[in-house]
Amino acid sequence: MRMFGFRLRVVIIGIASLPLFVTAGRLPVYAQSFDASPSIAGPLGLNTVPSARMDEDGMLRASVSTLDPYVHSTLGVQLAPPLYIALRQSAETSDINDNARRLYPGVDLKLRLIEEGRARPAIALGLQSAVGHKRMAGEYLALSKRYKAFDFTGGIGWGRYGSAAHLDNPLKSLHSHFGQDRPLDGENPSGPALWFTGEKIGLFGGVEYFTPFEGLSFKLDIGADRYEAEKAAFAYNVPAPWAVGLNYSPARWMDISVGAQGTDKIMGRLSLQGLAGHWRDKAAGYGDGFERAKLNPARTGTAQPSRAALSADKEFIILSDVQTDGLDMHASMKLRPVLSTPYQLGRAAIHMANHAGPSAESLKITPTLMGLYGPSVLLMRRDFERALTRKQGSAEEIWHNAEFDASSRKLFHKQNRFFEFWNEIFDSQWTLDQQISLSEEDHGVLSRTALLAEAKGPSLFGLLDTGYGLRWNAAHNLKGINAVRGRAEHPVRSDIDLFAARGLAVENLYSAFTHSFTPELHMSLIGGYLEEMYGGLGGEVLYRPFRKRFALGAESWITLKRNPLVPLNMGFTGEGALSGHVNAWYDLPSVDLTLKGSVGRYLAEDVGASLALQKRFRNGALLEGLVTFTDKSDIDPFGGVTQSWNGLRLTLPLGGYAYAPENAQIRLRAEPFGRDSGQRLDNPLSLYELTEPFSYSHMVRYWDDILMQD
Repeated sequence: MRMFGFRLRVVIIGIASLPLFVTAGRLPVYAQSFDASPSIAGPLGLNTVPSARMDEDGMLRASVSTLDPYVHSTLGVQLAPPLYIALRQSAETSDINDNARRLYPGVDLKLRLIEEGRARPAIALGLQSAVGHKRMAGEYLALSKRYKAFDFTGGIGWGRYGSAAHLDNPLKSLHSHFGQDRPLDGENPSGPALWFTGEKIGLFGGVEYFTPFEGLSFKLDIGADRYEAEKAAFAYNVPAPWAVGLNYSPARWMDISVGAQGTDKIMGRLSLQGLAGHWRDKAAGYGDGFERAKLNPARTGTAQPSRAALSADKEFIILSDVQTDGLDMHASMKLRPVLSTPYQLGRAAIHMANHAGPSAESLKITPTLMGLYGPSVLLMRRDFERALTRKQGSAEEIWHNAEFDASSRKLFHKQNRFFEFWNEIFDSQWTLDQQISLSEEDHGVLSRTALLAEAKGPSLFGLLDTGYGLRWNAAHNLKGINAVRGRAEHPVRSDIDLFAARGLAVENLYSAFTHSFTPELHMSLIGGYLEEMYGGLGGEVLYRPFRKRFALGAESWITLKRNPLVPLNMGFTGEGALSGHVNAWYDLPSVDLTLKGSVGRYLAEDVGASLALQKRFRNGALLEGLVTFTDKSDIDPFGGVTQSWNGLRLTLPLGGYAYAPENAQIRLRAEPFGRDSGQRLDNPLSLYELTEPFSYSHMVRYWDDILMQD
């Protein structure tokens, strides 16, 4: 089957990542740069060897590089200060204009063990093809120390990084497992059983010199890769182990490198990068066309009757169940997810203070969203008066006096006013969904682009919420995805080419009942067309303690496979399945990450577990790396099998940009296409995401917004 060449990789990766890199390109050019740059295979390092250096937190980088006999395409992300994850596709080709003979995908990891100190070096542990093809698999322990304009690196390697066989494997003294003979090639994938194994290890090292010229550095290294697999597979002329190169960064969003290994191998690399945290905020406010309510410090207003419901003047803030006894005022506030909860609390508090009468001192607000509610927030009216009219207070002072009540139980009625429904129409979620795959062994880079428009409809009978969405498949190159693999008799997602061929389709159309038993315990029941490929019925329950770092939940689904051969994909094939998972989340405060683990039954009725790391940025961007292992194998075209499924996901809000709807976003997914094992239903109403605006971490992250006036 014809493989995609180097030029197509550059175009697809560049286009898929362009929005982030264009934004990052507005940053200033380096004044004096001592930043590390990528190695030929993707992670930060010298020419051919990795270093212990790490990127800035939230850095996303797409790289394309060539060094005979491979062209590497890499999409990596610094998910946390000590953790780097990348998806890499290595194509076997001696000419960048030729089609690849073979493809060797893999997932690469690097973990920083020790930060650099005044006397100690930085130390990092890395795994290339931790999960992926065995041909590229190798592990390393790297040390890096900077002295003035020089950055020195040294380390030891296993597998591909240790084929020079300089020393005995020191881990053999711990257990005989590590001393087993390690195959450096083969169709079975790499995995934990091969990590750090082998009779021998290799030594590597080098130095990078940062010149006085802006963004220009010189690299020199000696590697321990002796290309044993290539010598055994074909007549490969192994170069000398040393390499030299020049690296140039004309701006923070671009990095270029050229060099040579030995005297006969030329190398080159192009990298585009940007920081997710530098993306513009998800929304600049309620819009320049709306006049915001001003606090009335004179307290001349009259208290509203208890049966009244307030709608903030010229602001889309809806308060209901308003009650006042002259000293306190209570209300429920309907949240808009595009804006932070503290922002909306501040606007609601101002409006309530102007209608609470002269004697009221406390303002109690219960945030609600789609039938769910969170802890009530008690705010002191005087704190707002001091901060907004006397300029003597702050958000920190309001926080100090605020009280969060997660113990109360509240019963409120869903509103069904026409103007609320009309506002929800304009709050539709617009998503530019770009999926790419560097993880295929029978194809080059695969891609799919779609535009999704989703919205919440009116409440039915005051009990059920409705949702609907459309998908427009703009472009894809999946037409021949099953030519080599063969089409499955009972596909789960391997028929994605048929769904992508449909120009316009219904994404979802459902009714849902949601309920909060307490501010910390929630449930949902959903039925209808749930996602692009499946309909059915299911539900979820979530326990999310307000001041705790963990959350627990469970979900179960009876699914029906949708038929991609009927108009709008509205029919069903008659195939069904029962799936379900137990889920757990835990916030890791030291690295600002959320760890999610799931155990259960997937759509192919396989059983396994999933692990994900999520990072949220204050501007609304979301980064996620995930991996799944199940007891069912997908057979690849080269005779091997894999029981894992992995990917990287990045969501970037567009609401802060001119002419973009407030609730618009770009979603970039780098994950395999057409896999049947390890697949879950795409829940249209995830309780964890719905309750995120109620969470303690959300309140802390955005609390400064409570006094935002613009």
